[in-house]
Amino acid sequence: MRNLWVLGLLMLAANLTSCDKKEAVKPAQNPITTFLSEQAQTLKVVEIRGNSFRESGVVFSSSVSGKLTQVGSKLPDAGIYVVTVWDFDSGKVLLQKTVEQEIPDKLALTNTDVVPLTINKKYVISINNRSGQRSQGSYAQAFKASGSNVLPATQGNITMHAIRSGGGGTAAFPTSSANEFGLINGFPEFTFIPD
Repeated sequence: MRNLWVLGLLMLAANLTSCDKKEAVKPAQNPITTFLSEQAQTLKVVEIRGNSFRESGVVFSSSVSGKLTQVGSKLPDAGIYVVTVWDFDSGKVLLQKTVEQEIPDKLALTNTDVVPLTINKKYVISINNRSGQRSQGSYAQAFKASGSNVLPATQGNITMHAIRSGGGGTAAFPTSSANEFGLINGFPEFTFIPD
């Protein structure tokens, strides 16, 4: 009988030590499109079509450590677009991925290698609106009808500081001389998961 008690206690101890605490799953964040959706009442979105191509980027940082796991495209035309994540300070490419957007003006995301994000470090995510041999590019602009600034804005753990843009049909660091605060161009997107 005593052996039965000891065996029971050992089994109980084994069960207790094998239980691991369930960590809360932290939700994925898509800050740009979520911000645009939540601010839809105050923002005006227009499509712009032209005979030139452009790189449209958003400068952002994270208030917590985490990782970027997807990049995406939400442009007015379906197509295959290049989305790039850059180090803001050096202009170095951290990630470049082709995104196939099958439906016009609908967010398409694609998985990427994990890119760790450092707290309060600035990055740029940009999209080039050239797709294939098309002779024109299109993109959208979101701005406040009142004329006030759209950025900086915080969505979840991500702060969008400003936009940057550049011209050309190939992906290049958006080198506009001044950060813009009155609108958001594009739209590129990414998925952020906090640690």
